[in-house]
Amino acid sequence: MVRHYYRRPRLLAATRRLNWCPVTAQALTASEDEQATREIIGLADGLVGRIWVQFQARAAEFNLSVPEAKSLQVLEPERPLSMRELAARLGANPSNVTVAVGRLEARGLVSRHGSEDRRVKGVLLTDRGRDLRRRLELRLAEDHPAVRGLSASQREALRRILRRLNEQPR
Repeated sequence: MVRHYYRRPRLLAATRRLNWCPVTAQALTASEDEQATREIIGLADGLVGRIWVQFQARAAEFNLSVPEAKSLQVLEPERPLSMRELAARLGANPSNVTVAVGRLEARGLVSRHGSEDRRVKGVLLTDRGRDLRRRLELRLAEDHPAVRGLSASQREALRRILRRLNEQPR
């Protein structure tokens, strides 16, 4: 067992005095690992918060609510999605998605189409919706907190890490 010169206090029960005992490399590594994990979680939480604020601001620039902007992002340009499928992709309640789609439809950004099952309506981006989605994506990329200030090699490293994290089961 490797001993380091680092020492931590240990309370001696009999005398109620602190005694300094050696810290093993394994204990030190576990503590450093826990501290690194806590820091990563804190940094990730802070980044998520900045991303959320930036997304809300960019959506508002186009007079979109967050659910409307998210709907524009996940709709496929050439294939209608059912309301149920759209809700699943958004991780949202179908009734909330219905409201967002209704607003997008009123603005001419999406259209609803019937399918073989008359009870199911598919939602499809219109030309105006595709154009607004493209402009929103460009605006989001201009100053996105996840990549702002990173070099090309740092962005590539981040992309590899995020792909790996996204491959994990939810």
